[in-house]
Amino acid sequence: MPSIFDALNIGTSGLNVAQNAINITGNNVANANTPGYTDESPTITESYPTNTPTGQYGLGATIQTITSSRNQLLDSTLNQQLNSQAYYQTLNDNLSQIQNIFNETKGTGLATALNNFFSSWQTLSSSPDLATARGQVIQSGQTLVQAIQSSYSSLQQLNSNLNSQVVSNINQINTLTKNIANINDEIKLASLSPSQSANTLIDQRNQLVQQLQKIANVTVLSNTYSSGSQGQSIGANQNEMTILLGGMPIVSGINSTNLTTQASSSGKNVDVVFNGQAITNKITGGSLGAVIQLANQTSPSNSSNPSAPNTINYMDTLNTLANSIINQVNILHSGGSGLSAYTQTQGTYALTSASNPVSQSEQAGVNLPIKDGTLSVNVYDSNNNLVNTVSIAIGSNDSFSTISQKFNNALGQYGISMSLSGISQGNVQITSNNGNQFSFAGDTSNFLASVGINTFFRGTNASNIGVNSVVANDQSKIAAGESLSPGDNSNALAIANLQTQNVMDSNTQTINQYYESFVGQIGSLAQSNQNILNSQNSMVSQTQSLVQSQEGVSLDQEAANLIKYQMAYQASAQFISIVNQMTQSLINMVQ
Repeated sequence: MPSIFDALNIGTSGLNVAQNAINITGNNVANANTPGYTDESPTITESYPTNTPTGQYGLGATIQTITSSRNQLLDSTLNQQLNSQAYYQTLNDNLSQIQNIFNETKGTGLATALNNFFSSWQTLSSSPDLATARGQVIQSGQTLVQAIQSSYSSLQQLNSNLNSQVVSNINQINTLTKNIANINDEIKLASLSPSQSANTLIDQRNQLVQQLQKIANVTVLSNTYSSGSQGQSIGANQNEMTILLGGMPIVSGINSTNLTTQASSSGKNVDVVFNGQAITNKITGGSLGAVIQLANQTSPSNSSNPSAPNTINYMDTLNTLANSIINQVNILHSGGSGLSAYTQTQGTYALTSASNPVSQSEQAGVNLPIKDGTLSVNVYDSNNNLVNTVSIAIGSNDSFSTISQKFNNALGQYGISMSLSGISQGNVQITSNNGNQFSFAGDTSNFLASVGINTFFRGTNASNIGVNSVVANDQSKIAAGESLSPGDNSNALAIANLQTQNVMDSNTQTINQYYESFVGQIGSLAQSNQNILNSQNSMVSQTQSLVQSQEGVSLDQEAANLIKYQMAYQASAQFISIVNQMTQSLINMVQ
């Protein structure tokens, strides 16, 4: 039969249990507003009983474990939602910047510059000899160039900022993974026996994992919990956590591996590297996934730097637009004549070889191959009297040597010759040596535009487009017609009509329609992304509320628990007081 001293032990165990339970309750209350804190509760069990002939007698109570209310499945769901939320939030923030780059609402954007440019050619066609009309063409051309280059520079700056964000995010990941590995080690030491728990460390680690999930689409493999989905007990394998990024283990138990960054093979963006292996294209979620996607979309694409499916490459689209404007205007302008003839002129695009086909030797990268056609040249004497119009047949596979030989054979008698500056590469030059002059009366082969002779624009894309210095410095060289005859407006009218011709997207859109479609896509994508973000925000809010209801501290419940444990403490103290009186009575009886 249990002795009276067993009764004292029972009372003492009750006091200890109640006191520790009150401490746990107090800790919950103190951390009610601590981010990531999970409500804890004592698992109270009966102490092992003593056996007697009349049966088993209990020997009080003990706290077996301190149980966390964390729900692993719910936490995993929230982390996935936070990953998506961070992805769409980052897209949303940067799409707003892109919308501002191509903002057409104030009438000062690229669409306005395009309209004004073609309108100036229309005005010139009405007065092809008027100096003010020619000056307006130059001014509108320079304004268009500035609008294109401004958009390009803004995209370039955004791309630079995005690549800086990649480096910053990788530094954050490395800090987080190092801290997670350190906490794994602490959890291992704090959990040497199944009865020990490391709830505080587990909460801290889960906060770090959540921050990591917001940055990138990591996969967390863990044996952190060992029982059901509601009141989770802490098991002995709490430190066994592996975190993968792109299939690579950036955390493995108590070890972490730092990621590094390096310039991509294209040299345009930053690659994320794990132990010498680039894993950039495997990072598709979180803020880092969005930043990588946008960095690809704001730099010219190539085989090693693809944009995400069903997305717009903003830089490629702007370059395509600029290249088409350059080529389409130059094709017409190069085959026309201004108010004055040339005695010497030089192309703006360098050829790498005189013997290879011209279309294969355009070092400047103009996407304008020559084709089978005819180049016509007007020859004038020193008094601007037309001497002759000479036509030269050009083939699509002709080399510069072949073309210059044909040209010189046909025009050499007038002292006009074609040559190539430099030996290994250079610009095409046409020169008159005997007082005659020349202009151009049409070029259906695109040769002049391809090498940059008598063109309105120079450059190849949005980064280097400009007005050809020849026409910028001498308005008389604006090719409004096909001859020096006063009032010839045929070329100006043709260039003005480019605005209504389908020259873009496999000849299905005009230049304006192509750009308007591009701006419309940006707006549509931004709105669609905003809608998804709003939905994602709602989902995160609902899940966070559910997490708080299951894992967070309920002050009402803690107040009830406090009263319960206080009464238990008082009852145990009363019990000990009674046992003490019994003991005193027993001692008095013995005396």
